[in-house]
Amino acid sequence: MARTLTATGPAFPLWTQDQAVAYEAALEAINDVIAGYSEQIALEQASGAPNEGRIAWLEMRTDQATAIMHSLYVSDDENVRQTLIEYSAIVRARDEAEAATIAI
Repeated sequence: MARTLTATGPAFPLWTQDQAVAYEAALEAINDVIAGYSEQIALEQASGAPNEGRIAWLEMRTDQATAIMHSLYVSDDENVRQTLIEYSAIVRARDEAEAATIAI
């Protein structure tokens, strides 16, 4: 007896390519921010007198970014757009601050 495979879901994409690109960009921005916070945590922990309050704040921000990343859905255009705007701004500000420090 032959087995027939049937599709249980829609036969069309659930999101557009533009949505997928925006979603991936938002995830990349969040991951970049998390990496920056992780670097700051490591530097703080390695200092002679670590600021525990700063470490706790950075860990809280890392947890918050992770929660936002897990809550995003590729076809949720508004939240993806807002996340991309916010986290890209954090990355740009960090990069500009680092560039200014290097230039000094």
